[in-house]
Amino acid sequence: MQVSTPRLFVRALAAAALLAPLLAFAQATVQHLSGTLSVQRPDGSVLALAERSDVFVGDVISTERDSYAQLRFTDGGQVTLRPSTQVKIEAYGYDEGRPERDNFAMQLFQGGLRSLTGLIGKRTTNRSAYRMLTSTATIGIRGTDYSAIDIPAPPPGQSAPPNLPPPGVYVTVADGQIALIAGGVEQVVGIGQVGFSSNVNLPPRLVPRLPTFRR
Repeated sequence: MQVSTPRLFVRALAAAALLAPLLAFAQATVQHLSGTLSVQRPDGSVLALAERSDVFVGDVISTERDSYAQLRFTDGGQVTLRPSTQVKIEAYGYDEGRPERDNFAMQLFQGGLRSLTGLIGKRTTNRSAYRMLTSTATIGIRGTDYSAIDIPAPPPGQSAPPNLPPPGVYVTVADGQIALIAGGVEQVVGIGQVGFSSNVNLPPRLVPRLPTFRR
């Protein structure tokens, strides 16, 4: 049975109308901003962001020096970006009525952040539903407030700046606990503790204190 061209056109319009809200649905918005914040979209375009700007899966978000930004996700979670920080929203899925579909993954390329988890990090029993990926370790959590700072290793042939601590990822916890995973080992970090991961192939460990970060 053949379908007339007008009928096909009507069906295409209906499908587009149903799909449009999904394509336009933002995973987070810029809640607070002090300084300069930019985003690189998956198509390669680079845009300046302002307060109330939307961000989506696939976006690479960067703060400039002396700039801070806070992202608020639809599940109520918040991520505050420190100066000279770059992150990517790798995956995000939140359906208020379907906790089994929860999924959050963010990549920390450089800099530091503070994450206050929303419902994705609180209501699911699936520990892999929330992941923060860094250069040396993966951070997994359940309902917590933590901070992570990534100190990059110097380029080959160059020495590290004297004002920076040993390179690696440092994490602290203000509420709850996290799992710092590297080298096939999971190190639990709780309130008042400092976790450190120097290499993706080496086990993370606890260190006595958080180093002083001077710029």
